[in-house]
Amino acid sequence: MLLSVGRMLRVGRLAALLLAAGCTHADTPDGAWLRVANGPDPQLLDPQLATRVADGRVLGALFAGLTRLDPVTLEPLPDLAAEFHAEDLGRRWRFRLRDDLRWSDGTPLKLEDVVASWRRLRDPAVGAPYASWLDGSEVAVEEGWLTVRFPRPVPMFGEMCAFHALAPVPSALRELPPGRVPSTLPSSGPFRLVERRIRDRVRVERNPHGWRAETVALDGIDFLAVESQFTALNLFLAGEAELLFQVPSLAVEPLRERMPAAFAPEPQFAAYFLRVNVAAGPFRDPALRRAFALAIDRDALADAVGGGRLPADALVPPLVPGYPAADAPSHDADAARAALAEARFEGPLELLYPSSELNRDVAEVLQQQWSEVLGLDVRLANQESRAFAAAQQAGEYQLSRSSWVGDYLDPLTFLEIFRGGHEANRTGWSDAEFDRLLDAAAEASTADERLRLLATAETRLLASGAVLPLMVDSGQELVAPRLHGFTRNPRGYVDWGRLALAREAP
Repeated sequence: MLLSVGRMLRVGRLAALLLAAGCTHADTPDGAWLRVANGPDPQLLDPQLATRVADGRVLGALFAGLTRLDPVTLEPLPDLAAEFHAEDLGRRWRFRLRDDLRWSDGTPLKLEDVVASWRRLRDPAVGAPYASWLDGSEVAVEEGWLTVRFPRPVPMFGEMCAFHALAPVPSALRELPPGRVPSTLPSSGPFRLVERRIRDRVRVERNPHGWRAETVALDGIDFLAVESQFTALNLFLAGEAELLFQVPSLAVEPLRERMPAAFAPEPQFAAYFLRVNVAAGPFRDPALRRAFALAIDRDALADAVGGGRLPADALVPPLVPGYPAADAPSHDADAARAALAEARFEGPLELLYPSSELNRDVAEVLQQQWSEVLGLDVRLANQESRAFAAAQQAGEYQLSRSSWVGDYLDPLTFLEIFRGGHEANRTGWSDAEFDRLLDAAAEASTADERLRLLATAETRLLASGAVLPLMVDSGQELVAPRLHGFTRNPRGYVDWGRLALAREAP
């Protein structure tokens, strides 16, 4: 595939970046301060409302869960809970908190805070995207233990409790209307909030009241708001950031060759796909959705954008042992043209995506494929990430770029968001049989039967055309040699309390 003029210009820009010289950022406090090129400016510092990965990284530093993950094995470990265990095949979970837990302002953190937080998570008025995680549960305090009873087995709940949505939130946040954050935000994790500068950074410092305070090596972290991957790479090469999570596609091979210890991309439990608005506009027609799905050559797309990403016909990445592959539409140009003839649509259409080099490259390749196979004019529209998120949530799009990183290592994390009416659905699609299959999987008597039912549900979702899978995303962390304790894993999970910075060479 020929490079566009814009892409050739980006090649030249990349060459200039790779010649950058080191320097020190003047606005960083003295001491062991980590600087992270974190991506888009965080939208929400509310653990129960945030869904974006960049927001989640900040929240993971501020808010501890009842559990945390081993960054190597991804097994759940005790965090705020001193111990926990499952009973009755995961229908019942019990947690005992550590003694003398405190919020970052020094006030006690109690079991009642967990109960109140989970009550808020389930409150329909809050509109929390992860409210379904506690569907049908009964939460009670019994003889110093927090007991959670589910009507069905939830074997992954220990892992889910490491995610920020289930972290206890302070009363100062619980008492405000959803979407508002108090000026002083007490936290429970290894760090506490110092300041937030819109479109600049979120600054956190070591939490002296965190239960891990004595083992936290960093003095603080600056989460830098950097939407451009070229800018993020420039910061790293100039010595102004020690960690970033996404590099320009054109930089992947040069970085692999020049910095193999710092850069080692690998597949993640993360999907890159398109959402399709099936509730309004031309894509209400399933024939048109089918035409667009069949016209995508995912092998060519993954090859064009690079970065270690793998082509994907299905939504769930193939990283779950025992999960059967869902039946999914694959590239078929003749069938795509036949479906378009059935739809009798001539365009134009629009693909909406948030500003970034990767998203632009993907959009350009798709635009070219749809033009060549279907002869349709698909116009590209990009917005800054905050405006894009609002437009997608409101259904103000026809096709829109999407991604989802698994919140736990199970297919359900990708499928449950497409239940009818789910806060994170954003397509307008709903299907009673799909919902029934998810419910049946929850009651399955064996693990194999559960996975088979989930794969059947995924097949139904893919056949609807409400989502168009594109690629399995890859972890592209670029890690400075002096940053210690960072472990790459398929979830992109970071235990911020384990990180340390070695002194820079004089």
